[in-house]
Amino acid sequence: MATDYTRSIAGSQTEVPWYTMVMWNQRLVINMLCEFGPILGFVLAFELSDFRAGVITMMILVAVALFVEKRRYGHYPVFALLSTGTVLFFGGLMLATGLPSLFILRDTLFDAIFGLVLIGSVLIGRPLFRYLFGGVFGLTDTGWRTLTLRWGIFFLCFSALNEWVRQTQSAEDWVLVKIIVIIITVVFGCYQFTLTRRERLPDTTDWGVLR
Repeated sequence: MATDYTRSIAGSQTEVPWYTMVMWNQRLVINMLCEFGPILGFVLAFELSDFRAGVITMMILVAVALFVEKRRYGHYPVFALLSTGTVLFFGGLMLATGLPSLFILRDTLFDAIFGLVLIGSVLIGRPLFRYLFGGVFGLTDTGWRTLTLRWGIFFLCFSALNEWVRQTQSAEDWVLVKIIVIIITVVFGCYQFTLTRRERLPDTTDWGVLR
């Protein structure tokens, strides 16, 4: 199975599995930590305390993640700014009113808008993921269009699910659904490596990650 690529380590050529290759790509690792760290922090704080503690923890962690990305890249990524801004805004509303549904509404709106933007970028021939992850992956035009479209549909589906949960279930149930969504997101994201492998550019690893 062609899941390895050759990388020089301490002067020797060593075959490395794809998941280790991903871990070596610092930008990809930072993106994953900044994306999932605040969510996991929210879940942990909720389990140890309550919804309010989860929101406060997530607000702190998204601010820290934004600072890390600024230090790493020298500027504030647009997506990170939007994500952090919406968490702080809706988190502030929840803390001020005591209504968890206001914070949950954030996911409905953010996922819907982001999903529509992704799909729209494909329709106008400028897939957004090329600009967001062009420093991580090297893909063909077809690869970028397909990857962006898949995630656009994915976000729209989970926006609809989130709104249904918000209107029909409790905040505790929403947290459980959120955990399931995180797992599905990770699995879905890993599945995209089949696409990046198929649509990779010549000077990339077997999985489309830039060397």
